[in-house]
Amino acid sequence: MIQPEQIRKLELRDGDVICLPADTGYECTKQLSDALQELHPGKRVLIVLGNVHSLDEPAMNAAGWYRK
Repeated sequence: MIQPEQIRKLELRDGDVICLPADTGYECTKQLSDALQELHPGKRVLIVLGNVHSLDEPAMNAAGWYRK
């Protein structure tokens, strides 16, 4: 369950990355994804569970990211 103090206003831009705690459940993540698509149609965002810095280069490339 998301606690009220964990909620922050998002000013999303196309291509943004949203990092959620690694223990976030699939259903909660899906609900967030659906809500974001409804609130921000046409904007592409990537939701990452856990530490985004732990992704290796092949994982980033598979997600459409390219390290510069």
